[in-house]
Amino acid sequence: MMKLLLITNMYPAPEQPSSGVFIKEQIEDVQNEIDLEVDVFLIDGINRGKFEYLKSIFTIPYQLSRKKYDAIHVHYGISGLFLLFFRPKIKKFMTLHGCDIQDWGSNFWNVWITKKIIKNVDLVYVQNQKMKSVVEKINPNVEIMPCGTNSSFFAPPPNFNKKAKSDFLILFPGSPKRTVKNYPLFLEVMRTVEELGIQNIQHLCLENMSREQVKDAMLNADCLLMTSISEGSPQVIKEALYCDLPIVSVPVGDVADMLAGIPKCKVANTFDKLELARLLKSTLSEDYAPIRESFMTKNQYNNQYASKRLARRYSEVNDRETTLRVIGNKSLVE
Repeated sequence: MMKLLLITNMYPAPEQPSSGVFIKEQIEDVQNEIDLEVDVFLIDGINRGKFEYLKSIFTIPYQLSRKKYDAIHVHYGISGLFLLFFRPKIKKFMTLHGCDIQDWGSNFWNVWITKKIIKNVDLVYVQNQKMKSVVEKINPNVEIMPCGTNSSFFAPPPNFNKKAKSDFLILFPGSPKRTVKNYPLFLEVMRTVEELGIQNIQHLCLENMSREQVKDAMLNADCLLMTSISEGSPQVIKEALYCDLPIVSVPVGDVADMLAGIPKCKVANTFDKLELARLLKSTLSEDYAPIRESFMTKNQYNNQYASKRLARRYSEVNDRETTLRVIGNKSLVE
Protein backbone atom coordinates (compact mmCIF):
# COMPACT_ATOMS: atom_id res chain seq x y z
CA MET A 1 0.00 0.00 0.00
CA MET A 2 1.24 3.47 -0.90
CA LYS A 3 1.22 6.09 1.87
CA LEU A 4 0.59 9.74 0.97
CA LEU A 5 0.65 12.91 3.05
CA LEU A 6 -1.81 15.42 1.56
CA ILE A 7 -0.93 18.99 2.59
CA THR A 8 -3.51 21.67 1.88
CA ASN A 9 -4.89 25.00 3.09
CA MET A 10 -8.44 24.09 2.04
CA TYR A 11 -10.31 20.98 3.13
CA PRO A 12 -13.78 20.35 4.57
CA ALA A 13 -14.03 21.09 8.29
CA PRO A 14 -17.02 21.58 10.63
CA GLU A 15 -16.77 25.38 10.40
CA GLN A 16 -16.24 25.30 6.60
CA PRO A 17 -17.83 22.09 5.24
CA SER A 18 -17.54 23.14 1.57
CA SER A 19 -13.97 24.42 1.67
CA GLY A 20 -11.78 22.38 -0.68
CA VAL A 21 -14.40 19.64 -0.94
CA PHE A 22 -13.24 18.96 -4.50
CA ILE A 23 -9.79 18.03 -3.11
CA LYS A 24 -11.41 15.58 -0.69
CA GLU A 25 -13.45 14.03 -3.49
CA GLN A 26 -10.42 13.87 -5.76
CA ILE A 27 -8.31 11.91 -3.31
CA GLU A 28 -11.23 9.61 -2.48
CA ASP A 29 -11.58 8.85 -6.18
CA VAL A 30 -7.85 8.11 -6.38
CA GLN A 31 -8.31 5.61 -3.53
CA ASN A 32 -10.92 3.87 -5.67
CA GLU A 33 -8.25 3.42 -8.34
CA ILE A 34 -5.22 2.29 -6.32
CA ASP A 35 -4.37 0.95 -2.87
CA LEU A 36 -3.63 4.24 -1.12
CA GLU A 37 -3.49 5.36 2.51
CA VAL A 38 -3.83 9.12 2.96
CA ASP A 39 -3.17 11.42 5.90
CA VAL A 40 -4.43 14.99 5.50
CA PHE A 41 -2.47 17.88 6.99
CA LEU A 42 -4.67 20.99 6.96
CA ILE A 43 -2.99 24.40 7.25
CA ASP A 44 -6.03 26.39 8.38
CA GLY A 45 -4.82 29.85 7.40
CA ILE A 46 -8.39 30.99 6.62
CA ASN A 47 -9.76 30.58 10.14
CA ARG A 48 -6.59 30.71 12.24
CA GLY A 49 -4.47 33.24 10.35
CA LYS A 50 -1.22 33.40 8.38
CA PHE A 51 0.81 32.20 11.36
CA GLU A 52 -0.39 28.69 10.55
CA TYR A 53 1.90 28.69 7.49
CA LEU A 54 4.91 29.58 9.65
CA LYS A 55 4.02 26.86 12.15
CA SER A 56 3.89 24.33 9.31
CA ILE A 57 7.63 24.84 8.73
CA PHE A 58 8.12 22.76 11.88
CA THR A 59 4.96 20.68 12.19
CA ILE A 60 5.02 19.12 8.72
CA PRO A 61 8.65 17.88 8.96
CA TYR A 62 7.73 16.45 12.37
CA GLN A 63 4.80 14.58 10.82
CA LEU A 64 7.08 13.28 8.04
CA SER A 65 9.56 12.01 10.63
CA ARG A 66 6.85 10.12 12.53
CA LYS A 67 5.62 8.00 9.64
CA LYS A 68 7.10 6.51 6.49
CA TYR A 69 5.37 8.16 3.56
CA ASP A 70 6.02 7.38 -0.08
CA ALA A 71 5.02 10.81 -1.37
CA ILE A 72 3.54 14.16 -0.44
CA HIS A 73 1.03 16.20 -2.45
CA VAL A 74 0.76 19.90 -1.65
CA HIS A 75 -2.26 21.95 -2.69
CA TYR A 76 -1.69 25.71 -3.05
CA GLY A 77 1.78 27.24 -3.28
CA ILE A 78 2.51 28.59 0.20
CA SER A 79 1.20 25.38 1.77
CA GLY A 80 4.63 24.07 0.76
CA LEU A 81 6.52 26.76 2.72
CA PHE A 82 8.33 24.06 4.71
CA LEU A 83 10.07 22.93 1.49
CA LEU A 84 12.26 26.03 1.69
CA PHE A 85 13.80 24.61 4.87
CA PHE A 86 13.39 20.83 4.66
CA ARG A 87 13.52 18.62 1.61
CA PRO A 88 12.14 15.13 2.27
CA LYS A 89 13.64 12.37 0.15
CA ILE A 90 10.31 11.25 -1.23
CA LYS A 91 8.28 12.20 -4.28
CA LYS A 92 6.88 15.72 -4.01
CA PHE A 93 3.77 16.70 -6.00
CA MET A 94 2.19 20.16 -5.96
CA THR A 95 -1.07 21.52 -7.37
CA LEU A 96 -1.27 25.27 -7.97
CA HIS A 97 -4.71 26.84 -8.09
CA GLY A 98 -4.32 30.30 -9.64
CA CYS A 99 -3.66 33.29 -7.41
CA ASP A 100 -0.73 31.45 -5.81
CA ILE A 101 1.25 31.80 -9.08
CA GLN A 102 -0.61 34.39 -11.20
CA ASP A 103 0.48 37.88 -10.11
CA TRP A 104 -2.32 40.46 -10.12
CA GLY A 105 -0.76 43.01 -7.78
CA SER A 106 -1.66 42.63 -4.11
CA ASN A 107 -0.71 38.93 -4.13
CA PHE A 108 2.91 39.70 -5.10
CA TRP A 109 4.50 38.13 -2.00
CA ASN A 110 2.36 35.02 -2.31
CA VAL A 111 3.53 34.52 -5.89
CA TRP A 112 7.17 35.31 -5.06
CA ILE A 113 7.28 32.68 -2.31
CA THR A 114 5.49 30.10 -4.47
CA LYS A 115 8.10 30.54 -7.21
CA LYS A 116 10.82 29.72 -4.66
CA ILE A 117 8.95 26.67 -3.40
CA ILE A 118 8.26 25.03 -6.78
CA LYS A 119 12.00 24.69 -7.39
CA ASN A 120 11.93 21.95 -4.75
CA VAL A 121 9.00 19.99 -6.19
CA ASP A 122 9.23 16.93 -8.48
CA LEU A 123 6.02 17.56 -10.43
CA VAL A 124 3.78 20.63 -10.54
CA TYR A 125 0.15 20.53 -11.68
CA VAL A 126 -1.40 23.77 -12.93
CA GLN A 127 -4.87 24.77 -14.07
CA ASN A 128 -4.24 26.43 -17.43
CA GLN A 129 -1.68 27.32 -20.11
CA LYS A 130 -0.93 30.76 -18.68
CA MET A 131 0.07 29.21 -15.36
CA LYS A 132 2.17 26.61 -17.15
CA SER A 133 4.09 29.29 -19.04
CA VAL A 134 5.04 30.87 -15.70
CA VAL A 135 5.96 27.63 -13.91
CA GLU A 136 7.96 25.95 -16.70
CA LYS A 137 10.54 28.76 -16.59
CA ILE A 138 11.29 27.71 -13.01
CA ASN A 139 10.51 23.99 -13.00
CA PRO A 140 10.20 22.12 -16.34
CA ASN A 141 8.27 19.28 -14.69
CA VAL A 142 4.82 20.81 -15.04
CA GLU A 143 1.52 19.49 -16.39
CA ILE A 144 -1.87 21.09 -16.98
CA MET A 145 -4.55 19.27 -14.99
CA PRO A 146 -7.65 21.24 -14.04
CA CYS A 147 -9.23 20.19 -10.76
CA GLY A 148 -12.36 18.21 -11.44
CA THR A 149 -15.91 18.74 -10.25
CA ASN A 150 -18.53 16.27 -9.04
CA SER A 151 -20.94 16.14 -11.96
CA SER A 152 -23.25 13.76 -10.08
CA PHE A 153 -23.83 16.21 -7.23
CA PHE A 154 -24.06 19.34 -9.38
CA ALA A 155 -26.94 18.21 -11.56
CA PRO A 156 -30.61 19.06 -12.02
CA PRO A 157 -32.93 16.49 -10.42
CA PRO A 158 -35.11 14.40 -12.76
CA ASN A 159 -37.86 16.36 -14.48
CA PHE A 160 -36.54 19.60 -12.98
CA ASN A 161 -38.15 22.86 -14.06
CA LYS A 162 -37.05 26.28 -12.84
CA LYS A 163 -39.45 28.12 -10.55
CA ALA A 164 -41.57 30.69 -12.30
CA LYS A 165 -40.50 34.21 -11.32
CA SER A 166 -40.79 37.75 -12.61
CA ASP A 167 -37.13 38.73 -12.15
CA PHE A 168 -33.89 37.53 -13.71
CA LEU A 169 -31.43 36.24 -11.09
CA ILE A 170 -27.70 36.70 -11.77
CA LEU A 171 -25.09 34.98 -9.58
CA PHE A 172 -21.85 36.55 -8.42
CA PRO A 173 -19.38 33.66 -8.00
CA GLY A 174 -17.83 34.38 -4.62
CA SER A 175 -17.56 36.85 -1.80
CA PRO A 176 -17.64 40.60 -2.54
CA LYS A 177 -14.91 40.94 0.10
CA ARG A 178 -12.37 39.09 -2.08
CA THR A 179 -10.65 41.71 -4.21
CA VAL A 180 -9.66 39.18 -6.89
CA LYS A 181 -13.35 38.44 -7.60
CA ASN A 182 -13.86 42.07 -8.72
CA TYR A 183 -17.30 42.79 -7.27
CA PRO A 184 -17.19 46.49 -8.29
CA LEU A 185 -17.10 45.49 -11.98
CA PHE A 186 -19.98 43.07 -11.39
CA LEU A 187 -22.10 45.90 -9.97
CA GLU A 188 -21.18 48.16 -12.88
CA VAL A 189 -22.36 45.48 -15.32
CA MET A 190 -25.62 45.12 -13.39
CA ARG A 191 -26.26 48.87 -13.66
CA THR A 192 -25.33 48.87 -17.35
CA VAL A 193 -27.72 46.00 -18.11
CA GLU A 194 -30.53 48.04 -16.59
CA GLU A 195 -29.53 50.97 -18.81
CA LEU A 196 -29.81 48.60 -21.79
CA GLY A 197 -33.46 48.02 -20.95
CA ILE A 198 -33.55 45.02 -18.57
CA GLN A 199 -35.16 46.38 -15.42
CA ASN A 200 -36.31 43.19 -13.72
CA ILE A 201 -32.88 41.95 -12.67
CA GLN A 202 -31.61 40.80 -9.27
CA HIS A 203 -28.30 39.34 -8.13
CA LEU A 204 -27.07 36.94 -5.45
CA CYS A 205 -23.55 36.42 -4.10
CA LEU A 206 -22.39 32.84 -3.59
CA GLU A 207 -20.94 33.28 -0.10
CA ASN A 208 -21.64 31.78 3.31
CA MET A 209 -23.63 28.98 1.69
CA SER A 210 -23.60 25.25 2.09
CA ARG A 211 -22.83 23.18 -0.97
CA GLU A 212 -26.50 22.27 -1.27
CA GLN A 213 -27.47 25.95 -1.15
CA VAL A 214 -24.96 26.79 -3.89
CA LYS A 215 -26.43 24.06 -6.08
CA ASP A 216 -29.97 25.24 -5.40
CA ALA A 217 -29.01 28.83 -6.32
CA MET A 218 -27.42 27.62 -9.56
CA LEU A 219 -30.45 25.55 -10.49
CA ASN A 220 -32.78 28.51 -10.03
CA ALA A 221 -30.64 31.36 -11.39
CA ASP A 222 -30.68 32.67 -14.97
CA CYS A 223 -26.95 33.32 -15.44
CA LEU A 224 -23.62 33.40 -13.62
CA LEU A 225 -21.48 36.46 -14.33
CA MET A 226 -17.74 36.16 -13.65
CA THR A 227 -15.79 39.43 -13.42
CA SER A 228 -12.64 38.16 -11.67
CA ILE A 229 -9.26 39.82 -12.07
CA SER A 230 -7.58 36.42 -12.15
CA GLU A 231 -8.61 32.74 -12.09
CA GLY A 232 -7.02 29.34 -12.54
CA SER A 233 -9.68 26.85 -13.58
CA PRO A 234 -12.65 28.07 -11.53
CA GLN A 235 -14.65 25.30 -9.89
CA VAL A 236 -17.73 27.50 -9.72
CA ILE A 237 -17.92 27.68 -13.53
CA LYS A 238 -17.82 23.89 -13.82
CA GLU A 239 -20.43 23.51 -11.10
CA ALA A 240 -22.72 26.00 -12.85
CA LEU A 241 -22.35 24.30 -16.23
CA TYR A 242 -23.22 20.91 -14.74
CA CYS A 243 -26.31 22.64 -13.27
CA ASP A 244 -27.36 23.80 -16.76
CA LEU A 245 -26.68 27.45 -15.90
CA PRO A 246 -25.53 29.93 -18.61
CA ILE A 247 -22.22 31.74 -18.08
CA VAL A 248 -20.94 35.17 -19.08
CA SER A 249 -17.31 35.76 -18.17
CA VAL A 250 -14.30 37.99 -18.54
CA PRO A 251 -11.30 36.32 -20.25
CA VAL A 252 -9.56 34.67 -17.28
CA GLY A 253 -8.00 31.28 -16.57
CA ASP A 254 -9.21 28.46 -18.79
CA VAL A 255 -12.79 29.74 -18.90
CA ALA A 256 -12.67 30.30 -22.67
CA ASP A 257 -11.68 26.65 -23.19
CA MET A 258 -14.41 25.47 -20.84
CA LEU A 259 -17.11 27.50 -22.57
CA ALA A 260 -16.02 26.84 -26.15
CA GLY A 261 -18.94 25.26 -28.00
CA ILE A 262 -21.30 25.48 -25.00
CA PRO A 263 -24.66 27.12 -25.87
CA LYS A 264 -25.80 30.31 -24.10
CA CYS A 265 -22.30 30.84 -22.66
CA LYS A 266 -20.08 33.76 -23.65
CA VAL A 267 -16.59 35.07 -22.92
CA ALA A 268 -15.87 38.76 -23.38
CA ASN A 269 -12.75 39.97 -25.16
CA THR A 270 -12.14 42.62 -22.50
CA PHE A 271 -13.12 43.68 -18.99
CA ASP A 272 -15.37 46.40 -20.41
CA LYS A 273 -18.68 46.77 -18.56
CA LEU A 274 -20.64 47.59 -21.72
CA GLU A 275 -19.36 44.52 -23.58
CA LEU A 276 -20.21 42.30 -20.61
CA ALA A 277 -23.64 43.88 -20.24
CA ARG A 278 -24.45 43.31 -23.89
CA LEU A 279 -23.35 39.67 -23.65
CA LEU A 280 -25.44 39.22 -20.52
CA LYS A 281 -28.50 40.77 -22.17
CA SER A 282 -28.03 38.50 -25.19
CA THR A 283 -27.79 35.39 -22.99
CA LEU A 284 -30.92 36.28 -21.04
CA SER A 285 -32.87 36.69 -24.27
CA GLU A 286 -31.97 33.26 -25.67
CA ASP A 287 -34.15 30.18 -25.37
CA TYR A 288 -33.18 27.14 -23.33
CA ALA A 289 -30.29 25.04 -24.63
CA PRO A 290 -28.69 21.83 -23.22
CA ILE A 291 -25.69 23.35 -21.44
CA ARG A 292 -25.01 20.41 -19.13
CA GLU A 293 -25.28 17.88 -21.95
CA SER A 294 -22.73 19.81 -24.02
CA PHE A 295 -20.31 20.27 -21.11
CA MET A 296 -20.45 16.60 -20.14
CA THR A 297 -18.56 15.79 -23.36
CA LYS A 298 -15.52 17.67 -21.98
CA ASN A 299 -14.30 14.86 -19.78
CA GLN A 300 -11.19 16.67 -18.54
CA TYR A 301 -13.30 18.73 -16.13
CA ASN A 302 -14.90 15.75 -14.41
CA ASN A 303 -13.32 14.81 -11.09
CA GLN A 304 -12.74 11.22 -12.18
CA TYR A 305 -10.48 12.34 -15.06
CA ALA A 306 -8.03 14.09 -12.71
CA SER A 307 -8.19 11.23 -10.22
CA LYS A 308 -7.26 8.63 -12.82
CA ARG A 309 -4.26 10.72 -13.91
CA LEU A 310 -3.13 11.13 -10.32
CA ALA A 311 -3.55 7.42 -9.67
CA ARG A 312 -1.23 6.64 -12.57
CA ARG A 313 1.38 9.10 -11.30
CA TYR A 314 1.18 7.84 -7.74
CA SER A 315 1.56 4.28 -8.97
CA GLU A 316 4.94 5.22 -10.47
CA VAL A 317 6.34 6.27 -7.08
CA ASN A 318 9.02 4.02 -5.60
CA ASP A 319 9.65 3.70 -1.88
CA ARG A 320 12.37 6.02 -0.66
CA GLU A 321 13.89 7.08 2.63
CA THR A 322 11.79 9.47 4.65
CA THR A 323 14.67 11.17 6.45
CA LEU A 324 14.82 14.93 6.27
CA ARG A 325 17.71 17.07 5.15
CA VAL A 326 18.06 20.63 6.40
CA ILE A 327 18.99 22.91 3.50
CA GLY A 328 19.02 26.17 5.42
CA ASN A 329 17.73 29.69 4.85
CA LYS A 330 19.78 30.11 1.69
CA SER A 331 16.87 28.59 -0.24
CA LEU A 332 14.86 31.72 0.46
CA VAL A 333 17.14 33.87 -1.65
CA GLU A 334 18.28 31.48 -4.36
